[in-house]
Amino acid sequence: MEISQIVLKRLALIVLVIFPALLVAQTKVVLLGTGTPNPDPDHAGSSVAIVVRNNVYLVDFGAGIVRQAAKMTPQYGGNFPQLQAKNLKIAFLTHLHSDHTIGLPDLLLTPWVLERNVPLEIYGPVGTGHLANHILEAYKADIDYRLNGLEPANENGWKVNTHEFENDGIIYTDSLVKVEAFKVQHGT
Repeated sequence: MEISQIVLKRLALIVLVIFPALLVAQTKVVLLGTGTPNPDPDHAGSSVAIVVRNNVYLVDFGAGIVRQAAKMTPQYGGNFPQLQAKNLKIAFLTHLHSDHTIGLPDLLLTPWVLERNVPLEIYGPVGTGHLANHILEAYKADIDYRLNGLEPANENGWKVNTHEFENDGIIYTDSLVKVEAFKVQHGT
């Protein structure tokens, strides 16, 4: 076998072994909140950010989600510029308990004020759209003021697209992740 073929085979082997490791190294799980429904001042509400390269995928939106994400950015001493509020664009809701949803108004509106210019995409169980739509209705006066007042914000960042699921299976796929929903026993 000629030397160039040996080099190419070794290079192919190195790429096959190292490239997947690089992808894994670029995936980080950031616990934004591990609290329970109890008002423990040392633990924010349930929320996790999965950072894959420059993309952020949020799971649940407990109390303090946007501030906890901000705390992890370089502006506030953290190491995750991806967690700037304007980058919080895709979120998954595991279930409709209040300790997992109480931060939704913050997630809908604060990143918009901080320059998110696309609708928030939320994937969650049946009832998620109802929840999001009623929150937007409750904040209708604020949204109107920010759209038409003295300091107008962009026209799309406050909007939400909800994608509800009822059955187990793949609920989201992009070039970096695949998300599968499945039922679990939770509570009585």
